Amino acid sequence: MSMRTILRGLLEDRRLLVFRSQFVDGVTPRMMYVTPGIENVTRGPFGDLPEDERLAEFAAWLESFVEFGEVTVAEDPHNKPPDVMLARVDPVEDEFWSIRVTDPDEYPGIRALGAFVAHDEFAALTWDYRESIADDFDGEVEEVRAQWKALFGAVKPFSGGKIDEYLSNARPI
Repeated sequence: MSMRTILRGLLEDRRLLVFRSQFVDGVTPRMMYVTPGIENVTRGPFGDLPEDERLAEFAAWLESFVEFGEVTVAEDPHNKPPDVMLARVDPVEDEFWSIRVTDPDEYPGIRALGAFVAHDEFAALTWDYRESIADDFDGEVEEVRAQWKALFGAVKPFSGGKIDEYLSNARPI
Protein backbone atom coordinates (compact mmCIF):
# COMPACT_ATOMS: atom_id res chain seq x y z
CA MET A 1 0.00 0.00 0.00
CA SER A 2 1.34 3.45 -0.86
CA MET A 3 2.12 6.22 1.62
CA ARG A 4 -0.63 8.38 0.03
CA THR A 5 -3.26 5.64 0.45
CA ILE A 6 -2.31 5.05 4.08
CA LEU A 7 -2.20 8.77 4.82
CA ARG A 8 -5.63 9.31 3.25
CA GLY A 9 -7.06 6.54 5.45
CA LEU A 10 -5.44 7.96 8.59
CA LEU A 11 -6.93 11.37 7.83
CA GLU A 12 -10.37 9.89 7.13
CA ASP A 13 -10.24 7.96 10.41
CA ARG A 14 -8.95 11.10 12.20
CA ARG A 15 -5.95 9.20 13.54
CA LEU A 16 -3.91 12.01 11.97
CA LEU A 17 -5.14 15.54 11.39
CA VAL A 18 -3.95 18.30 9.08
CA PHE A 19 -2.54 21.13 11.16
CA ARG A 20 -4.28 24.23 9.84
CA SER A 21 -2.79 27.69 10.09
CA GLN A 22 -5.02 30.17 11.81
CA PHE A 23 -3.52 32.86 9.58
CA VAL A 24 -3.84 31.23 6.16
CA ASP A 25 -7.06 29.99 4.60
CA GLY A 26 -6.85 26.91 2.43
CA VAL A 27 -3.71 25.30 1.09
CA THR A 28 -0.36 26.13 2.67
CA PRO A 29 3.11 25.65 1.11
CA ARG A 30 3.91 22.79 3.49
CA MET A 31 1.77 20.18 5.20
CA MET A 32 2.00 19.18 8.84
CA TYR A 33 0.07 16.14 10.02
CA VAL A 34 -0.42 15.79 13.77
CA THR A 35 -1.96 13.32 16.16
CA PRO A 36 -5.16 14.34 17.95
CA GLY A 37 -3.07 14.78 21.11
CA ILE A 38 -0.80 17.33 19.46
CA GLU A 39 -3.81 19.07 17.92
CA ASN A 40 -5.41 19.36 21.37
CA VAL A 41 -2.42 21.06 23.00
CA THR A 42 -1.65 23.45 20.13
CA ARG A 43 -5.07 24.95 19.49
CA GLY A 44 -5.39 27.13 22.59
CA PRO A 45 -6.69 29.34 23.87
CA PHE A 46 -3.50 29.87 25.81
CA GLY A 47 -3.41 31.49 29.22
CA ASP A 48 -0.66 33.26 31.13
CA LEU A 49 0.88 30.25 32.84
CA PRO A 50 4.40 29.14 31.83
CA GLU A 51 2.96 25.88 30.47
CA ASP A 52 0.56 27.86 28.27
CA GLU A 53 3.42 30.00 26.97
CA ARG A 54 5.39 26.88 26.06
CA LEU A 55 2.42 25.31 24.26
CA ALA A 56 1.79 28.60 22.42
CA GLU A 57 5.39 28.49 21.18
CA PHE A 58 4.84 24.90 20.02
CA ALA A 59 1.77 26.05 18.09
CA ALA A 60 3.77 28.96 16.64
CA TRP A 61 6.48 26.52 15.46
CA LEU A 62 3.86 24.44 13.63
CA GLU A 63 2.31 27.60 12.16
CA SER A 64 5.70 28.73 10.87
CA PHE A 65 6.32 25.33 9.32
CA VAL A 66 3.08 25.26 7.32
CA GLU A 67 3.41 28.93 6.37
CA PHE A 68 6.81 28.26 4.75
CA GLY A 69 8.98 29.89 7.40
CA GLU A 70 12.68 29.14 7.23
CA VAL A 71 13.59 26.01 9.21
CA THR A 72 17.09 25.57 10.59
CA VAL A 73 18.16 21.93 10.42
CA ALA A 74 20.82 19.84 12.13
CA GLU A 75 21.55 16.75 10.07
CA ASP A 76 24.01 15.28 12.57
CA PRO A 77 22.08 13.98 15.61
CA HIS A 78 25.22 14.37 17.75
CA ASN A 79 25.94 17.98 16.80
CA LYS A 80 22.89 20.21 17.31
CA PRO A 81 23.22 23.92 18.05
CA PRO A 82 20.88 24.86 20.92
CA ASP A 83 18.52 26.92 18.78
CA VAL A 84 18.21 24.60 15.74
CA MET A 85 14.55 24.00 14.87
CA LEU A 86 14.61 20.50 13.36
CA ALA A 87 17.16 17.77 14.01
CA ARG A 88 17.71 14.20 12.91
CA VAL A 89 17.59 11.59 15.63
CA ASP A 90 19.83 8.58 15.93
CA PRO A 91 19.92 6.24 14.06
CA VAL A 92 19.78 8.49 10.99
CA GLU A 93 18.79 5.67 8.63
CA ASP A 94 15.44 5.29 10.46
CA GLU A 95 14.49 8.78 9.18
CA PHE A 96 12.97 10.21 12.37
CA TRP A 97 13.35 13.86 13.27
CA SER A 98 12.93 16.04 16.35
CA ILE A 99 11.03 19.32 16.26
CA ARG A 100 12.87 21.52 18.73
CA VAL A 101 10.80 24.26 20.34
CA THR A 102 13.34 26.31 22.27
CA ASP A 103 11.29 29.40 23.12
CA PRO A 104 10.61 30.93 25.54
CA ASP A 105 14.24 31.09 26.67
CA GLU A 106 13.48 30.78 30.37
CA TYR A 107 12.02 27.25 30.01
CA PRO A 108 13.53 23.99 28.71
CA GLY A 109 11.26 23.81 25.67
CA ILE A 110 9.29 21.07 23.95
CA ARG A 111 10.30 18.24 21.65
CA ALA A 112 8.01 16.59 19.12
CA LEU A 113 9.14 13.62 17.07
CA GLY A 114 7.99 12.39 13.70
CA ALA A 115 9.02 11.80 10.11
CA PHE A 116 8.56 13.13 6.62
CA VAL A 117 5.86 11.46 4.53
CA ALA A 118 6.85 13.38 1.37
CA HIS A 119 8.76 16.50 0.37
CA ASP A 120 7.50 19.38 2.55
CA GLU A 121 5.11 17.05 4.41
CA PHE A 122 5.83 16.04 8.00
CA ALA A 123 3.91 13.87 10.47
CA ALA A 124 4.45 14.85 14.12
CA LEU A 125 3.53 11.80 16.20
CA THR A 126 4.79 12.36 19.75
CA TRP A 127 5.55 15.35 21.96
CA ASP A 128 6.65 16.11 25.50
CA TYR A 129 8.28 18.77 27.61
CA ARG A 130 12.05 18.70 27.20
CA GLU A 131 12.70 18.10 30.89
CA SER A 132 10.39 15.06 30.86
CA ILE A 133 12.43 13.27 28.19
CA ALA A 134 15.93 14.60 28.90
CA ASP A 135 16.97 11.47 30.79
CA ASP A 136 15.37 9.03 28.34
CA PHE A 137 15.44 10.55 24.86
CA ASP A 138 16.11 7.09 23.42
CA GLY A 139 12.81 5.96 24.96
CA GLU A 140 11.03 8.80 23.17
CA VAL A 141 12.65 7.70 19.89
CA GLU A 142 11.38 4.16 20.53
CA GLU A 143 7.90 5.60 21.13
CA VAL A 144 7.89 7.45 17.81
CA ARG A 145 9.02 4.28 16.03
CA ALA A 146 6.13 2.38 17.64
CA GLN A 147 3.65 5.14 16.73
CA TRP A 148 4.88 5.12 13.13
CA LYS A 149 4.49 1.35 12.88
CA ALA A 150 1.00 1.49 14.42
CA LEU A 151 -0.08 4.10 11.86
CA PHE A 152 1.92 3.27 8.72
CA GLY A 153 2.70 -0.42 9.18
CA ALA A 154 5.68 -1.57 7.15
CA VAL A 155 5.86 1.60 5.01
CA LYS A 156 9.05 3.46 5.86
CA PRO A 157 9.29 7.24 6.31
CA PHE A 158 10.19 9.38 3.31
CA SER A 159 13.92 9.42 2.66
CA GLY A 160 16.19 11.87 0.88
CA GLY A 161 19.86 12.30 0.18
CA LYS A 162 20.16 15.98 1.17
CA ILE A 163 18.06 18.39 3.16
CA ASP A 164 16.38 20.13 0.21
CA GLU A 165 14.97 16.77 -0.85
CA TYR A 166 13.02 16.77 2.44
CA LEU A 167 12.23 20.40 2.95
CA SER A 168 12.06 23.69 1.05
CA ASN A 169 13.29 26.90 2.67
CA ALA A 170 15.57 25.04 5.04
CA ARG A 171 18.99 26.10 6.26
CA PRO A 172 21.40 23.41 7.43
CA ILE A 173 23.37 24.39 10.51
